[in-house]
Amino acid sequence: MNEQEIKQALSALDLMRAQAESLAEQQQLIQYSLEEYTRAKETLSKWKDAKKGEELLVPIGGNSFVFAKVEFNSKALVGIGSGVTVERPVEEAIATLDGRINEMAEGLKKINESLTILETRSANLTRQVQAEYDKLQGKA
Repeated sequence: MNEQEIKQALSALDLMRAQAESLAEQQQLIQYSLEEYTRAKETLSKWKDAKKGEELLVPIGGNSFVFAKVEFNSKALVGIGSGVTVERPVEEAIATLDGRINEMAEGLKKINESLTILETRSANLTRQVQAEYDKLQGKA
């Protein structure tokens, strides 16, 4: 590698680091959403199994809960996208959440794989650049 190639490799490393940061941010967002959907599914499952008149703690976000008394637990409101919410039987709502959880888990898996590949490439390129830079320093 000559000096120009080392500069190009360093630019490529900067790009790889930026891509890795972006993937890490996506990873965090998906992980947060996955946890939120899992909590929603657990809440719906407990709601479905509760008896009329039973009091439950229902999560409302921000690690906060409200007390709710079960009067009607056969249906739930579920978001279907673009801010639209529809009423569904609780079993269907749970199945919808399961589908989304599975999609997010698959997306998280793909991001993790991409991040691993990117980190490996970056480490290899860093070693190559360092070796070439050391050679250039030895000649100087």
